Amino acid sequence: MEMFTSCNTAPLSTYVPTATKPWDIHRVRHVIKRLGYGLDVAQEDMALAQSPDVFVDTWINDSIAFMNTPAPTWGFWSRSNYTDYGMERFPQILEWWRQSMDDTLNLKLRGKMTLFWHNHFVTRIEDYSAPSWMYQYYNLLQTHALGNFKTLTKEIGKSEAMLVFLNGVQNNKWSPNENYARELFELFTLGANNNYTQNDIVEASRALTGYNAWTELGAPIGFNPNSFDNTDKVIFGSAPTNFDHDSLIDHLFAVRANEISDFIVKKIYRAFVSPELPAQSIIDQLALTFRNANWEIVPVLRQLFKSEHFFDENAIGTVIKDPLECLLGFFKEANFPYTQQQLEVVHYYAANLGQEYYNPIDVAGWQGDRDWVNSSTITGRWQGLEYIMWTTWNLDQELFRGMALEQLPATTTDPALVAQKIVDRFVPKTLFTASDYALATTVFKGDVPQNYYDTNQWNLNWGSVPYQVVLLLQHIFRMPEFQLK
Repeated sequence: MEMFTSCNTAPLSTYVPTATKPWDIHRVRHVIKRLGYGLDVAQEDMALAQSPDVFVDTWINDSIAFMNTPAPTWGFWSRSNYTDYGMERFPQILEWWRQSMDDTLNLKLRGKMTLFWHNHFVTRIEDYSAPSWMYQYYNLLQTHALGNFKTLTKEIGKSEAMLVFLNGVQNNKWSPNENYARELFELFTLGANNNYTQNDIVEASRALTGYNAWTELGAPIGFNPNSFDNTDKVIFGSAPTNFDHDSLIDHLFAVRANEISDFIVKKIYRAFVSPELPAQSIIDQLALTFRNANWEIVPVLRQLFKSEHFFDENAIGTVIKDPLECLLGFFKEANFPYTQQQLEVVHYYAANLGQEYYNPIDVAGWQGDRDWVNSSTITGRWQGLEYIMWTTWNLDQELFRGMALEQLPATTTDPALVAQKIVDRFVPKTLFTASDYALATTVFKGDVPQNYYDTNQWNLNWGSVPYQVVLLLQHIFRMPEFQLK
């Protein structure tokens, strides 16, 4: 039995700002950190001028409206399209790694939900190998990221990446393979040991047979009626029925709707609100919305992300950033441009920290939150952030002064105010004590003699300011609060 330990008891009614729960910059940034990566200060000010429910609705609508990323030239290549497959495939995989990270940064909730479903319907490029299948798998997730979960479940089981990764391509009537059927129930729809039996898995694997028609690596994998088990199956106590792939999914969602909606809503909640679940009544309301919407994902997200519950103080700063959020988010929050080479290196750092797009650790995916941080990965995060900082410094040192000027006039003479504004841009809540801000101010002052501050001679036009911001950023990276969102 699951234990509910969340302190958040706020309801799912639409959030209405009050004096004690204001629509302020911290709550604006809460939305942005959870549903995307970052906005510049002018965009944040525009968000503050809107009501929170309008801002969230607009954010979601913008995310829905993004076009799918265009296919690369090799997006439908088979092995015979290559001159030297071994040499030519890796640059293509690297290209799509970069593209996927670029999308994650810029497509708001569409990018976040694409990554979420990748970590749900897990496949790994090292298992299926073909760059074209990598692109097609991503395109499928991107297409349905904010669409219909039942439709996505149907389509993912017939995708080439999944058919190879979980052995569906080897599943035939003569030798049924149970791998995909088992994960369909345990990881993708119901949850472990949740109202299904080993016999249900055996019978479902027979319904999933037949997707064996293919010619070569990278080519489409089609349905072969000759290898399909064209006989009756009994699944979840049904009458004997000749289930196939799609009718199995229809049956699953019809007779296990409560289990599916509960399982998926909890997974969304843990990823976007808190790793600690709330009272079951909150989950039940979201699950009901999911079922009533006929498995459309967006109504659940709107209800959750516009709620008093989502905006409650106990929901802010409670999730540990994953490595991609930690590193990619820094570009957005610092308002830095980025190069393709930087994205490649960030991919390398994130992979070393345990999160490589298209290579989750196993079929259950990254578990997230506290799994991300230990004594070695925390220093790895600092190194990755310093890489971004110093390569940006080499591009344009004035970008660091711009981080302060974005929020304050150049004539500002108060280093404590500058430090506070920059710190608050990167942490989900204000720091715990005044002494924490005082320490940040001391770091920011750097080697500038104190008398220049005392006499108000120092200001943001000084030549030392870009490097002072670098010193402060190095300090911020090491704050525990920086690792939270």
